[in-house]
Amino acid sequence: MTEVAINNNNTEEKVVQEQEYQDRFLEGSQRLVPYDLLEARGKLDQCTDPDAKNYKNAKELFRKGYELCMTIPRSLDDDILEKHEEDIKTASETMVEAWLLDERAAPMSERILILGQQYEKVLLKNIPEEEKEGFFVKDSLLFSAWILLVGRQFKHCITTLTLAIDTYPDLPARVFFLRASCHLSLGKARLGIKDLERALERDPNFSIAYSVLGSVYLSLENERENAVKNFKLYLQKGHPDTSDTVHALYALSVLLNYKKKKSEAHNYYVKAKAAEERFKELYGAHTGLSDLKREAIEAHETPAEAAKLIASYTPKQQVDQKMQQLLESGILESFPPSPNRCSYCSASHAKNKPDAPLLACGACRSIWYCSRECQVADYRFSHKTKCKEMKEAKEAKKASK
Repeated sequence: MTEVAINNNNTEEKVVQEQEYQDRFLEGSQRLVPYDLLEARGKLDQCTDPDAKNYKNAKELFRKGYELCMTIPRSLDDDILEKHEEDIKTASETMVEAWLLDERAAPMSERILILGQQYEKVLLKNIPEEEKEGFFVKDSLLFSAWILLVGRQFKHCITTLTLAIDTYPDLPARVFFLRASCHLSLGKARLGIKDLERALERDPNFSIAYSVLGSVYLSLENERENAVKNFKLYLQKGHPDTSDTVHALYALSVLLNYKKKKSEAHNYYVKAKAAEERFKELYGAHTGLSDLKREAIEAHETPAEAAKLIASYTPKQQVDQKMQQLLESGILESFPPSPNRCSYCSASHAKNKPDAPLLACGACRSIWYCSRECQVADYRFSHKTKCKEMKEAKEAKKASK
């Protein structure tokens, strides 16, 4: 009886531990993506950028895989792995698919790292010992590359992606784009350019590659012609409602000014300002102040107007801090709001009451705040457009039970 009681207690402890487990996303893996701000502001339907839809699909796919992952015990025990084998495979391959759609929609967490170990062990289960060394499948290679890229292990990521590219000729353009980003992070501009060009050979509509090529050529000596060429190609192939469009227009206004094409340069500058206003209308923020943008403003405005515009663009840090709050609160993450985190400021308890729980929205009961002030501010900023939708979703879920 004593042994049975001890076993029951152990089982209960394991269940409690699983319930209490809080995953932690790795530093730097959660990026601030403008499309998140677009969605938080309820403006997604006003944007026709296909990359916005692609990003949303990638986030939904990632969430599906992540939620399945969180139902799997965090054990590497063979019996448990065998019981959950199909879920391990499905969760892993779903999140890798999301990463391939848009790597920005797939943050890395401690639990996902464990899933990677579980996935590898499941795949090797029936492989003879002498064949295990070097064994891989497409998704296991890409899972490894995902982990290496987030960990900034660029050389190893390049090796892994190269093996995947050489083995599986059907991989999408984004794989070349990801390998290019590794080369560029290592300062190997020419290799990065080559992979960006290969991405465009694979998919001529992979427009972001033109924008990156323009920026890379701009950073190199005696490559202004190629920079102009690729920024113009991005304007032809890309979408007008992106920060990359704003950047390309400002860049062309500077580059053509160098070539003494004053009228054409100024025309691009005027277009850049108009694109900036459209971007702010959609995203609620401007694109910040880069050195290139400052140079464009100073070249095409009077000193007084330039000083005024530069001052108006300077508070980018405040926008970044706001986006970081949104990211930490859960609004912009690939999983739902949490009763353990204020959905506006990310506090973990009621304001000035360390032992008191957060307060739920009285209408939808699906989002939480530390204070009335945070609730009002978040309602005005984004929750107003989502409250009714969240309430209906909760009621539908109750009705289905």
